[in-house]
Amino acid sequence: MAEFYTVVINRTDSAFLSQETRNYGLSLQFNDSHISYCVLDHRFNKYILLHEYRRNDFIPKTKPGFKLSFEDFMRSVLNSNPWLKSPFKTIRIAYEGKKCTLIPGPLFDAQEAENFMKLNFHLQPEEHVLADHLQQFDNYNVYSIPKNLEDSIKKLFPSARISSLSTILLQTVWMNFRTRINANRIFVHIKEKSFDICIYDGKLIKYFNTFTWMVAEDVVYFLIFVLEQLGLNPEQASVVLLGNIDRGSNLFELIYRYVKNMEFGRRNETFKYSPVFDIVAPQSYYPLLNFNSCGS
Repeated sequence: MAEFYTVVINRTDSAFLSQETRNYGLSLQFNDSHISYCVLDHRFNKYILLHEYRRNDFIPKTKPGFKLSFEDFMRSVLNSNPWLKSPFKTIRIAYEGKKCTLIPGPLFDAQEAENFMKLNFHLQPEEHVLADHLQQFDNYNVYSIPKNLEDSIKKLFPSARISSLSTILLQTVWMNFRTRINANRIFVHIKEKSFDICIYDGKLIKYFNTFTWMVAEDVVYFLIFVLEQLGLNPEQASVVLLGNIDRGSNLFELIYRYVKNMEFGRRNETFKYSPVFDIVAPQSYYPLLNFNSCGS
């Protein structure tokens, strides 16, 4: 039902055909309040669709006492886009959470994954701990996901494996920038209510963390704090901006007061993009539009 969600973006190429999903790759990212997904036509290696929906957090007047669940939200989106239930050539799904920790490969033990998380986070009983292997760095990204969200996604997409969005971010940033990464290359990935700071030193992940933000000053505070803790001069630091940030925005202007050497992420030239993507900034939806660069 449409009252369960708000459409954030709806860009669909006229070449998209719902009966052709077996030729398409579906990439989807989600958290408890929103989903976004894109479609790649594998025949032409071209992105032809990008949708994002935000969950409406209210009780419909027509259903007194009704409480909207994540599964209700997801099913309402799928009912409005029934082709999402069709078979695809590939399906990739990533959970956008705030709890994750990197463990070096030689130290990782799958049986201890939950204990690794408990060293850094308070876990709720309903959280399930998972781990992704970042082969490029021989690290494991250990993260948690609410069990109800995981179960809902698996009901709707039973054949798909869930990854952490932070895994996709760390892998694809390195793949796309590896020829330009030297010591202390900094990437800031802005999301709706949180942001990631990734710092690479050659082929190593030197630093990664996710922070919550409400106002632009929060982003600047944590960014400057991290740089100072690592002994990096903000005026000399090289920062790449990804995600939900544009030149001329209040957030960009505030960061620029302290960090002068900044650039925006570029679109992955491995893929082609429909003209409907022209209004989408190249740095936006960065992990989602790079998901197909990762291994299966």
